[in-house]
Amino acid sequence: MIAQAGAKVDRATGGGQTLVDNQSAGNTIAFTAQNTGTDDAARGNVTYIDRTGGTGQSQVVNHGTVKCLVVDGSMAEISGVWDNTGGAFQVFVVDNGQGAAAEDDAVTVTQLTTPTCDDDFPDDEDQTALARGNAQVYDAP
Repeated sequence: MIAQAGAKVDRATGGGQTLVDNQSAGNTIAFTAQNTGTDDAARGNVTYIDRTGGTGQSQVVNHGTVKCLVVDGSMAEISGVWDNTGGAFQVFVVDNGQGAAAEDDAVTVTQLTTPTCDDDFPDDEDQTALARGNAQVYDAP
């Protein structure tokens, strides 16, 4: 899936790491989501490597298929199903702009039982900075 400038659908793409305590390797996320033009239905993929239990064989790698996307300005809510476990996920993304002068983008990953894009965005203090990466959210006209 290629996000093209001026496309008439909402989309969110990005990736990077979120810091885990004092570990050098943080949790890694990569995502691409694009609305299909039918309500909040979307297509795309999410990969999330959870290193809270450690690295190597202790880390948990999840690959997921996007089912819905809601974009509001520079914020996106992405939800879908993990392909390897059948569980659901929700990813909240905040695009704080581009370049060195911009604040870090933020990403929050939550495990769910059913994919949904009906939840409110988390408060600022509940979001995690996206380090070593970038997020781009496009709110189509």
